[in-house]
Amino acid sequence: MKVLQLDVENMSYELLEPEASVYDESEERKFTVEDAVVMLVSVEKGDNEDVATKAIQETTGFMQKQKRKLLLIYPFAHLSRNLESPKEASELLEFMRKTASESCEVIKAPFGWNKKWSIRIKGHPLAEQLKNYAEVDAEATPTSGAHKAGAKEEISDAIKQEEKVRSTWYILTPDGDLVPRADFRREGYENLKKFADYEITKVRTYQHVPPHIKLMQKLQLVDYEPGSDQGNMRFYPNGRLVKSLLEKYVTEKTVNYGAIEVETPIMYDYGHPALKEYLNRFPSRHYIVKSDDKEFFLRFSADFGQFLLMSDATVSYKQLPFRFYEITRYSFRRELSGELTGLKRLRAFTMPDMHTMCAGIDQAKDEFKRQFDFCMTVLEDRNPGFHRYRAGIL
Repeated sequence: MKVLQLDVENMSYELLEPEASVYDESEERKFTVEDAVVMLVSVEKGDNEDVATKAIQETTGFMQKQKRKLLLIYPFAHLSRNLESPKEASELLEFMRKTASESCEVIKAPFGWNKKWSIRIKGHPLAEQLKNYAEVDAEATPTSGAHKAGAKEEISDAIKQEEKVRSTWYILTPDGDLVPRADFRREGYENLKKFADYEITKVRTYQHVPPHIKLMQKLQLVDYEPGSDQGNMRFYPNGRLVKSLLEKYVTEKTVNYGAIEVETPIMYDYGHPALKEYLNRFPSRHYIVKSDDKEFFLRFSADFGQFLLMSDATVSYKQLPFRFYEITRYSFRRELSGELTGLKRLRAFTMPDMHTMCAGIDQAKDEFKRQFDFCMTVLEDRNPGFHRYRAGIL
């Protein structure tokens, strides 16, 4: 099933004449919807109710985040060449209408008609999204585990547990007081409120195009790469220069701080016993790479390589705390397509990553405080106004 999801200001369509062997009867000929989400749907061979349910769940979830109340399901055969028969497609679209009606107001455009239509789409980054849904296995998830032909995909233990977890949120003050979020006095901590709301709601969508997107394109720094997966960017000469200077600056600062720079692979074996346990603790959306009969995942941090490197290292207690550092120019995480936003949220990114061996919990606490201050100093050196923002948080 292919769905072109649109967040529209208005859409009007007029029924002209039936064009399929199966079509819905309709006395009305002209229709208009306003402030709605539209699903242009191509039903493909093999699509079933599980596929349709997943499509509806994703779209109604998007509607909740965008505070939209009306959904229009619009049959649209032009997204695929592998179409289901008219009868099966019509029945599945009706199933989608009934499923969606449980959570929102929904209209289904009559099936099988030649239509004349006009549309006005809202102007934000998520207003237009093309989605492709394949058959859904109830015991599989596309977000974790290795996938083999004819086999069910393994589900991370952590992902299973995440579905059951209910979080309770507190504010930890500099004095060490743990205050329930609802009881915290927010006067004078407006930036902290924004930060907490962002983390708690976990809504990563944007109502407006972030200013940096127009700026990065206008200055010819960075742009989208249509020849790659979404969230993998192309850097023009100016952008590559700025990026390389920042990488060099951060690396010099970190090495001067006392870290030893290393370089580790960007892909790791899914079946490695130590890594498999780690992946279960920190589930992520992975890119999968196949080689012969093995499957590998592209790293989302330098943790894997640095942990394996540390396990083989011989270090004296006199050398502690001992710091490994790598700037991972290529780290990957397959964020949801609807959450991708320019350089702020992407799928291939650069990240300075440092791990430190300590003698015990007391040394670890001291090192944590030192590294926090070090990070703040680096940010303040590159952005003189950052200290004002920091003051607004704590």
